Amino acid sequence: MTSSSQPAGQLAPAFRLAVLPLVMFASLNVQADTDSEEKSVQLPRVEVTTGEIDKNGYIELEAQPQVGKLNVPIQDTPYSIEIIDQNFIKDTGAKTIQDALLYSSGVYAGAFGLDTRGDSAKIRGIDPSQYVDGLRQLYGFYNTVRPNVYALESIEVLKGPSSVLYGQGELGGIVNSVSKLPKEQQQGEIWAQYGSFHRKQLAFDVTGPATEDGKLLYRVVGLERDSQTQVDYVDDDGFFIAPSLTWKPTDDTSFTVLFNRQMNKGQVSAQFLPQSGTLDRGPLGYVGSETFVGEPGWDKYDREKTEVTLMFDHSFTDNWSFSTTARYSESSTFTREHYTTAPDSRFPGIDAAGNIGRFITTADRHTRIFNLDARLQGEFDLGVTNHTVAIGLDRQDAVWETENQASALGTPINLYNPVYGNFDPSALNPTDPDDNQIRQVGFYIADHMEIGPVVISAALRRDWAKNTLLAEVGDNVTSDENETTGRIGVMYRFDNGVSPYASYSEAFTMNLGTTQGSTLKPTTGTQREYGLKYLSNDKTLAITAAYFDIIENERVVPSSGGDPDGVEQTGATIDGWELQVNKRWNQFETQFSYTDLNADNGETGERLSYVSEKVASWWNKYYLNSNWRIGAGVRYVGDNVSGDSALTLPSETLYDAMIGYSYKNWDFTVDAKNLTDEEYVSWCRGDGLDCGYGERRNVTANAYYHF
Repeated sequence: MTSSSQPAGQLAPAFRLAVLPLVMFASLNVQADTDSEEKSVQLPRVEVTTGEIDKNGYIELEAQPQVGKLNVPIQDTPYSIEIIDQNFIKDTGAKTIQDALLYSSGVYAGAFGLDTRGDSAKIRGIDPSQYVDGLRQLYGFYNTVRPNVYALESIEVLKGPSSVLYGQGELGGIVNSVSKLPKEQQQGEIWAQYGSFHRKQLAFDVTGPATEDGKLLYRVVGLERDSQTQVDYVDDDGFFIAPSLTWKPTDDTSFTVLFNRQMNKGQVSAQFLPQSGTLDRGPLGYVGSETFVGEPGWDKYDREKTEVTLMFDHSFTDNWSFSTTARYSESSTFTREHYTTAPDSRFPGIDAAGNIGRFITTADRHTRIFNLDARLQGEFDLGVTNHTVAIGLDRQDAVWETENQASALGTPINLYNPVYGNFDPSALNPTDPDDNQIRQVGFYIADHMEIGPVVISAALRRDWAKNTLLAEVGDNVTSDENETTGRIGVMYRFDNGVSPYASYSEAFTMNLGTTQGSTLKPTTGTQREYGLKYLSNDKTLAITAAYFDIIENERVVPSSGGDPDGVEQTGATIDGWELQVNKRWNQFETQFSYTDLNADNGETGERLSYVSEKVASWWNKYYLNSNWRIGAGVRYVGDNVSGDSALTLPSETLYDAMIGYSYKNWDFTVDAKNLTDEEYVSWCRGDGLDCGYGERRNVTANAYYHF
């Protein structure tokens, strides 16, 4: 099956003009430097022209993630944390955060297949909270632009509840994107990409000192993409520019300002096709994954975001410091969409000739967010104990506005031979529904205490929150929520590198959005976790394993009714275990992960929808005795059930691959996801309703020039 052959667009002149001066400046002033300054452990060298093999490979247990808010290595924390760095993102050809999570234990990424609306992932069966630089980024749904992975230094995954530190953390965990910020060493790269569905992308990343004394650092990261998708007439064009400056007036003080401007244009890739023709054979066969049920030139899903982030860090002594991160963000989405009547059982499905009805809908959503986190961090000894503490205050203020919202029954379309142009948007009667605002202030204290080989990590938090329905007519409706949450974990570190642990955590999450004219209730719950971490003395073998037991209340899930944009709240009971193994043998490294869980609604025992309870992955990379390297991976995705739990979707096994070649300052790669081009259904809303396809084969060729 083939995608649309629409003519490719051109790179914006403004983007080209922005790139050229930076490239010329860097080319004239920068010496190539391919040795990393950040290697904490020296591994056996592989003599290639680009220098030493990156870091410890994929082993990150000695790293100190931002997501923890404490300067403690992952190996010493009695909680499950994983870091995915840019090396792994590039090796696996990840184009989105969703892609980057495909090989993580405890994670089921891409539950809704190719989706231009955002990144979908389940951590331990639950949608995670999405953060950027330690501040919550996503409130509500379909109202902002997903972060671009090229703008990120790494992605941190904190598994299990962490609202005790963040105030807005789901029980499944947090996905924290860490932005690229200025570096002291002058360096840069230009990246060109071409791939499946006429994907064309050009990007650059330049950083270094802006002054001779090195007190002012800069970084500029930018990207522009012109791309179609596996769905006809659905584009995935994107642009972002992210300049940042860091000022270090003294060795103990730094100020950083990061500006981020993003624009994505295209359409909604989810077409909500009927079960008959996707999961089941239709009257005239199967309906292809390329089928577009909208109207070219009218359907759109355009997104934009502008945000400014300020970071301040000051060290009072070698052991005590103060940090503040604040961000103001404005985002908007503009939706014009058709989808089939399959999501609504009141209307007939596909007929014998392949015709089906359509809904037509519009919605303009705007979100304004101000977030602030300020904390004092310190280390001290008290008797035989060593303490790492954080005392902090955070504030979150988010407003979600919706305008021009309407939905109506449109004209039918033939799924096997679509003819476009027969539609009438005058049937729509747009309204401006009530807006929604969340204000929340939280105070937290965390203490990581070590007594020889024993670790005791505890935290306590108090939240004061308001959820307000900003009524268009009449009085506002406000619900006050005050909550105290905590967590505690204990670990014992044996001399042989084995560290068993146990922990208990609580979650409290305010939810932005409305359902049936009312504000959403907070999501709460608890988790018990028992785990094991192992890091070999030579740092070439890392093993993490955990068993978890979760009870969740008032979780927000997609509506099982007739509105694809609707939500409802329910409960969940989840238990299971996860395993991840990383091993390095000189030029070869491997990463294996497995997740096995039982997830039900906690009442009737029905399985949670859109959750694969068994997921396994295995990724391998090998450096040849030259400038070549190859990579290959396999992903097993177990079966999952539909929104009404009436349908079971079969399991799938998918294959990925990569080949790379380095020469002097150049690096070339070709990567492929779903190498065998499996066309499979990844989700269905319910028996007789709509379904969606997983992501088809996607191959990209990449050229990097480092300077």
